[in-house]
Amino acid sequence: MIMQKESYVYRNCPIPGGGYVTGFVFHEKYPAVKYIRTDIGGTYGYDPSADRWYSLVDHVTMEDLSETFPIALALDPDKADYLYMACGVRDRERGIFAVSHDRGLSFRYHDMPMPIHGNLNGRGTGYRLIVDKKDTSILYFASQMNGLWVTKDRGENWDKVTSFPEEYTTFVGQSPDGKILIAAGAGVTTALSDDLRGPSLYASVDGGETFWLLKGPKDAPIDGVDFAGHVAQRYSADDKYLYVTYASSGPSSYVRELGYSCDGGMVIAGRIFRFSWEDILTDPDKEGTDITPEIDATDDCFLEYGFSGICAGHTREGLLIASTICRGDGDAIYRSYDHGDTWECILHGLDVGRMEFKTSYMKPEYNGGGNLIHWLTDLKLDPHDESKAWFNTGTGVFRTDDLHAETVTFHDACDGIEETVHLNVYSLPMRDKSTAVLDIVGDLGGFMFRDLDTQCENSFADEKGNRYITCINADYSDRFPEVAVVTPRGNWTGETRGGLILTKDGCRTFERIPLPYGMSDTLDAAFRQIERPNVNSGWVALSPDTKHIVWTVADGIRLPIDRVCVSHDMGLSFSIAEVKGLTGEPVMHGDMKVYADRNDSRYFYGFGNDSAFYISTDSGENFTQIPTPDSFPSIDFGLIDCANKTEIRGDSGYTGAFYAALGREGLWKITFEPAQMKVHVYRLTEPDDKVYCVGLGAGFAGSDFFEDHKALYIVGIIDGRYGFFRTVDECATYTCISEDYQMFGEINSIDGDPNEFGRFYIASGTRGLIYGKPRDLTDDEA
Repeated sequence: MIMQKESYVYRNCPIPGGGYVTGFVFHEKYPAVKYIRTDIGGTYGYDPSADRWYSLVDHVTMEDLSETFPIALALDPDKADYLYMACGVRDRERGIFAVSHDRGLSFRYHDMPMPIHGNLNGRGTGYRLIVDKKDTSILYFASQMNGLWVTKDRGENWDKVTSFPEEYTTFVGQSPDGKILIAAGAGVTTALSDDLRGPSLYASVDGGETFWLLKGPKDAPIDGVDFAGHVAQRYSADDKYLYVTYASSGPSSYVRELGYSCDGGMVIAGRIFRFSWEDILTDPDKEGTDITPEIDATDDCFLEYGFSGICAGHTREGLLIASTICRGDGDAIYRSYDHGDTWECILHGLDVGRMEFKTSYMKPEYNGGGNLIHWLTDLKLDPHDESKAWFNTGTGVFRTDDLHAETVTFHDACDGIEETVHLNVYSLPMRDKSTAVLDIVGDLGGFMFRDLDTQCENSFADEKGNRYITCINADYSDRFPEVAVVTPRGNWTGETRGGLILTKDGCRTFERIPLPYGMSDTLDAAFRQIERPNVNSGWVALSPDTKHIVWTVADGIRLPIDRVCVSHDMGLSFSIAEVKGLTGEPVMHGDMKVYADRNDSRYFYGFGNDSAFYISTDSGENFTQIPTPDSFPSIDFGLIDCANKTEIRGDSGYTGAFYAALGREGLWKITFEPAQMKVHVYRLTEPDDKVYCVGLGAGFAGSDFFEDHKALYIVGIIDGRYGFFRTVDECATYTCISEDYQMFGEINSIDGDPNEFGRFYIASGTRGLIYGKPRDLTDDEA
């Protein structure tokens, strides 16, 4: 094997933001030290000179994604360069404790004796990790479901704090002088009954040897709520008081034990309580003071939303800000100058305060005319300039520079944050050789980039600007690339509905293809589900002449073979495709993902369970199974891409030619002979090589994408080395095109550029949409 090396520069096609930023940590002594954690995109630092965030996880590979899922960050109160991070993935019994002494440029790692996952429900609470104010070698960690823990050697060894009574915790903290330790739980271990949680907030003055309960809101069962009870969400403190926000699971919460935060679907019964530090020490039985905005503290009623974000000022006596979560008419922010005795609402929807959006898809005209602020779980004053305040949302970060103004103005501050989940990417062979990158995105739906360094005006939307969300795939015609069909979900508000959307002008406008009810009871039931918000539509293929559409309607993440339907008139009408097995009998069970031939509109190909192959020679009307060669591995192709982690690419300009990245089974070439109803398979990589994604691009400078050989771009492990690779001779030789700091976490899809040799696109589940190109002397690292 010949392995060459080429230096590449990587940049984001800017979204920006787009995902859930779950919390902030700001250093109280060093103004430049600010970090955010995200649910799936890892940790970001802040560059104040550029007013921009930068990722700390670009070194993470698909072999271990732990660092892309941080549940907690902490800073040393005396050292600017020290950063601690607790992170982990869902399916491992032990988390990772990452320690940096250079502001995240490098880390050393220790195991944590409990599972951790930063994208688990309840991720919006905090702080879960703190450095002891009196002894900075001691840290406390409030785990998600395994109790309270302490380390006395900066994370090398951990011990459980057995005196703390709750396994499901939400935060841990200290008084400003470090004398009082506080910790909060979700009242699961200590539940009072099947429908009522136990107490939430506790204090200790002996380093966690013993705890006692701090009396907050009174709990009682709530009609329609499966597991009620006030759970402490977040806290803040000044020299006089501890401030704590509370919320209870709501009637429509779709999880039980972890349904206490916004990402459980709904919370209600919000409260804010204030506790005197002096009272905690001298009168531990004294109840806290209810300072909840907009209600009479003596009233037993409960609000239809929760409270979460809370932050006290230090330079201005009495300054306090707080936020709601899951408020039905949009989350709100409140400001107080008297420690919470009185409040003023400074942001609510578009009616109170002012919102300015630099990022196009965030504008009200693309969000049903409203403010997209939601999941506002964290709220922070800048400790060095309390006219500035930051808050998080489910779609990024926002800031004000005039907190004390009569009308407070907030704006998005997401530059550099690229943590959207990209499911597929396609670089289209436009006839005028222009750039057109079709980007399929979770939550935001999709974008078409024509300028790789400029935000798109809006994601995929209807004629009124209302956005479709979470597309699964798209297909387009190589012959007429302006025509494409896409599989979106309908948005959360019901203003758009899922199914198929069709564009004839290169994704500038879309029309929704009417759902073809009446073909079968099974499909009718599926279509009714797809009409609901946020339901997978399925997988679609489009013929080169654009007339024929084959659509496998999804059942969750599966693509059932009895839900394959076909249209021969661009979606005006559909019928159920007939699929026959090796014996000639109809196949009624199993799954199948369909691809169109890139060259001949007569042919479609099915990829099914256990590597079953199917061919249609009549534009998708009928499919017939053909024998699979014994040398081909057993792969379940019948799931949407993000579920089975394979990538299949048709070879433009050729009939029946595909490349398939099969993860640990490597890279294969598959060629069909429709006339003979045969398939041939060729393993291109060595047995120990792993290939997770594959894309096709121009094979050399000035080449004809359809006539000449193509470059293959892959991510995986070649000859023992993980990275991105380019090959122009079907894996006989490789060029490594990445460095150890250019890995970008989870990779879901790759495609090469059909017009520019060397350029390719990465659809990541961690760092947004990225393009790479050979570095030249004028390039700076992105």
